[in-house]
Amino acid sequence: MAPNSTDVCAAVDNSFGPYAGESCRGGFDFTLFFEDTILSILPLALILCILPFRVFYLWKKTTKVSRSLLLPTKLLTWSLLAAFDLAILVLWIRPTAEKTSASIASAVLSLVGAILLCLLSYFEHLRSIRTSFLLNIYLLLTVVFDAARSRTFSLNKDPSLVSAVFTTRVGVKVFLAIFETKSKEHIKLPGHAQPPPEATSGIYSRWFFFWQIPLFRQGFANTLSVDDLFHLDKHLQSEFLQESIQTAWAKMTGKRTHSLFYLTLRKLKWPFLAAVAPRACLIAFNFCQPFLINRAISYSQQPREAQTANIGYGLIGAYVLVYVGIAISTGQYQHLSYRFITMVRGGMISMLYNKATTISLSAAADPSSSLTLMSADIERIVQGMQTAHEIWANLFEVVLAIYLLQRQLGAACAIPIGVAFVSLAGSLGATSLVMQRQALWLEAIERRIAATSSMLGSMKGIKMCGLTQVLRDDLHQLRVNELEISKKFRKLLIWTMGFSYISPVASPILTFAVFSVLSRNRGETTLDTAKVFTSLSLFSLLSEPLGSLIMALAGFMGGVGSFQRISEFLLKAPTPETRRLPLLYSISGSASDLGDGSDKGSNASQKSRLSFEARDSGSPSSQAILIEDGFFGWDKEHHPEGWLQSINMQVPRAKVTMVVGPVGCGKSTLLKAILGELEVSKGLVQISSLRIALCDQTPWHMNRTVQQSIVGVSDFDQRWYASVVRSCALDEDLRQFPSGDQTILGSKGIALSGGQSQRIALARAVYAQKDIIILDDCLSGLDTQTENRIWHSLLGRDGLLRRLRSTVIIASSSAKRLPYCDHIVVLGSTGRIVEQGNFDSLNRTGGYVSKFDLPPPDWDFGPEKHYYEAPPKYTERAASTKITEEDIQAEANRRTGDAAIYLYYVRSVGWVPTMIFVVSIVIFIFGISFPTLWVKWWASFNAKYPNERLGYYLGIYAMFGAVAFVFLIISCWQLIITMVPRSGVNFHWKLLNTVLHSPMAFFSTTDTGVTLNRFSQDLQLIDMELPVVALNTFATFVLCIGQMALIAIASPFAATSFPIVFISVYFIQKFYLHTSRQLRFLDLEAKAPLYTQFTEMLSGMATVRAFGWQKFLEEKARDLLDRSQRPFYLLFAVQRWLTLVLDLVVAAMATLLIVLVVALRGKLSAGYVGVALLNVILFSQSVKLLI
Repeated sequence: MAPNSTDVCAAVDNSFGPYAGESCRGGFDFTLFFEDTILSILPLALILCILPFRVFYLWKKTTKVSRSLLLPTKLLTWSLLAAFDLAILVLWIRPTAEKTSASIASAVLSLVGAILLCLLSYFEHLRSIRTSFLLNIYLLLTVVFDAARSRTFSLNKDPSLVSAVFTTRVGVKVFLAIFETKSKEHIKLPGHAQPPPEATSGIYSRWFFFWQIPLFRQGFANTLSVDDLFHLDKHLQSEFLQESIQTAWAKMTGKRTHSLFYLTLRKLKWPFLAAVAPRACLIAFNFCQPFLINRAISYSQQPREAQTANIGYGLIGAYVLVYVGIAISTGQYQHLSYRFITMVRGGMISMLYNKATTISLSAAADPSSSLTLMSADIERIVQGMQTAHEIWANLFEVVLAIYLLQRQLGAACAIPIGVAFVSLAGSLGATSLVMQRQALWLEAIERRIAATSSMLGSMKGIKMCGLTQVLRDDLHQLRVNELEISKKFRKLLIWTMGFSYISPVASPILTFAVFSVLSRNRGETTLDTAKVFTSLSLFSLLSEPLGSLIMALAGFMGGVGSFQRISEFLLKAPTPETRRLPLLYSISGSASDLGDGSDKGSNASQKSRLSFEARDSGSPSSQAILIEDGFFGWDKEHHPEGWLQSINMQVPRAKVTMVVGPVGCGKSTLLKAILGELEVSKGLVQISSLRIALCDQTPWHMNRTVQQSIVGVSDFDQRWYASVVRSCALDEDLRQFPSGDQTILGSKGIALSGGQSQRIALARAVYAQKDIIILDDCLSGLDTQTENRIWHSLLGRDGLLRRLRSTVIIASSSAKRLPYCDHIVVLGSTGRIVEQGNFDSLNRTGGYVSKFDLPPPDWDFGPEKHYYEAPPKYTERAASTKITEEDIQAEANRRTGDAAIYLYYVRSVGWVPTMIFVVSIVIFIFGISFPTLWVKWWASFNAKYPNERLGYYLGIYAMFGAVAFVFLIISCWQLIITMVPRSGVNFHWKLLNTVLHSPMAFFSTTDTGVTLNRFSQDLQLIDMELPVVALNTFATFVLCIGQMALIAIASPFAATSFPIVFISVYFIQKFYLHTSRQLRFLDLEAKAPLYTQFTEMLSGMATVRAFGWQKFLEEKARDLLDRSQRPFYLLFAVQRWLTLVLDLVVAAMATLLIVLVVALRGKLSAGYVGVALLNVILFSQSVKLLI
């Protein structure tokens, strides 16, 4: 009877199968029952179970897309599909129809599914800006499944009408799949924010990263800036992340060592778990490879007439499916992992900023140590979270590989289990020390960064005092000590790397040795070609996850340690708010003015008028500040109750109060207590208003223009601004500045003299028009004439602050202005108030004030211009915008790179160490690559002389493994212990010398955060990321060459494709690097303003909180964070595009190779087929490492 006989097929088609047998439909088909249940009913049942939840979710959403022609086209096509399903149901109902017991159920469910999915398509189209993932994945799978069912119907002996209708139905579903993938970006309704391309892209665009193509085009043609990059979607924005994590952190009680880590995973569990599905798919696809190798080798050994061509075609299809599946699943797994990492980074930095606004001044005393958290520790978390999913996945892969090895080699599989246990035990021993040694290294980095930050903020004084050489030597020694401390951590990396390579080197040697000895003693089957190369493929699938697991554990524990350090910062003491607010008068008649004291969004002149109205109306109390029996201080250890004790004082409202006393008596401490920066150990502090301005003893400035520094977050009022500028004696200075009041102050006001810095800070306090103004010795550094002018302009009888009726508190060690004050508080050297009152009364008591013998106040001073007189005209000099040839060349290098950079690095470490490293890597790669050919020769010899000359083949095999391991350790030691510290010292020395010998103009125009970023972030990349990347890149590059050589030896026909591969890879990297290099630069550059904002805010936190600018600066910090997240996220994204493309190149090579195996069946050596196919697997793994 013919193989496709109806009787033979009918006997098996109503069984599950799934294989229909050799005598049915050419011996290469499923049973009809399997197709009806698994390929039809199962996917329909799954999507129909999910459908109600999705429809309910969309029902609550608003319409986002217009009703364009696309919607009726979709609905019409779904209706047409339902019509064909109805037709098939009618055909199956006929008594003469050849069907299974599940055919009618499948047809009924298909009809119901088409109707319900039509409804889902309607809601998905209108209420989601993105194409439906659910519909697209269903249509993709069922088109493939239905194509297989259509083939089954067509192969029947008497193709029926069902076959024609079903085939047409498949065509309708193909059109439907095309319509459902159409982007809806061009038909979205106005009023909705423009989403990023990723948010609107369909399933295929996301799988193959087509949404990145516009970015690549722009990066290839032009120089990119951050503004050219795609915006982030809502879930990657810092505001969303802060609200998600910060709120939960604030509510958490009983915070422990790893509470922050667990909280982050809990709040971001869905983004974290999103990578599980593609990682599981990757495991499945990877472990299909040994079965494909085994089948391909056995297929190549059989004569051409022994099998039908369908088996060969099936092998080709399986290779395409597996390797394309590896490409897509790898890309999606890594992309979703990095998306989660981006969210973690955004959440942690947002929390650091939020904490910085509330942290006490003593905890924020060293902003640079906090900067280390944002730079080095965040980078450790990023690196550690990259491998978070590898831990569970690698454990599963190791167990699965050992199980499959047991099926191939029997009891000998116990050997890799023992080797794996040794590797894990050794690496876990090192991992237990990772957190401790990393903490020591990070503390050394903190010390260096703190000293560097202090130096950069004091460059004017350093150069004037000639201390550049002293500081250079001190900072250089800190760098040397830091790198010496880091060697303990680096040795752990080498230890871990060595144990990770024990398994791939020792497991095949020992396992094959045990198997061969047992086979010879028991007279069992020997190592044949199929068994050898199937086992070697399994060894590669065992060793790769085992090595990855060992390295992942070290990186992951380092990330957890950094979570702990950030948690310790978040748990630092907040600013103690122990002040009490009695019944307060309201400036505008509402309590909103008393919130945080911020002026954001209000008009300066309007506030001034409101102030006059409110203050003239009187209030319940004549006191602005009242302290009763107050005890305050910083050092609780030596002064438990505080340095200032038994403080009882009253500050009259709308008057000028001066706090005087000897140096070090606690005047500034008293002012900080009034500001609420100190905890009240005992007593009571009452304050009438939270609208406070502060001019601190050390002026605080951000790197902005003069105008921005004075105006702050208030609205700009030209007349009021001009009056403040004149009153603070800044008008002449602004005329002399290069760009007038648009001159940049520089970091910490480095472009200003000491007097200018004080006066601008004073002008900021005056411009804000606060109820209470605190001046901490801000006039002491001014010359007599300037000080006299400012005093009378602000505090004279008709001074600005007198007219504003502000309460002014001045701390000073000078007594000459006491006669001009309304109230005087005298602190003694023991931290207690010795006297207080007005000048006349104190001058008669014979106390501290009277001993100065001060004359009565002279209120006469030269007339000041009217309050609202027109502002002075400031001369502005335009900056040069000439673009030089060097700028053009720099932009070109930014896109394409410069080979001189790599040569520069080699010179920094020396040619001899570099050549030792290169030679060691080459020998190592030879030691792990050549044994593949040696094993092939051994298997061929075994076929003729079973289990003979075992010592010869095993001995040389072991020798190659030992050589590879020894030279791996040598190369690692040479790079990580010798080359990297040497380059780190040299780069730091050159950078330090360059900065210290730069002119002052450099520090005035360059943000300190940019320079500090060179000493922190950039050197961190050289110290930590560069050695690992350099080792992996160079070793993998050499390994790829070796593996391609082995493929060429095994299959010369496949080698003919190598020129095409090389050309393709060349153009791919050329297209890729134009954009990726720029994104790397943008990533580094976008972090500098973020770090600057953080350190500036911490260094001036007392001023920020006094003015109530916390929310404004936090919002600005979130904007800077979102801006830095864009290149950070997109850099990872374009790397995933490269991963996908190179994996597809590998898929093309594997497909070509299996096509040759099928076409030349019976003509190729089975051993060489195994060599070639095994090295395709290894090449695929190497390409991933190379990226």
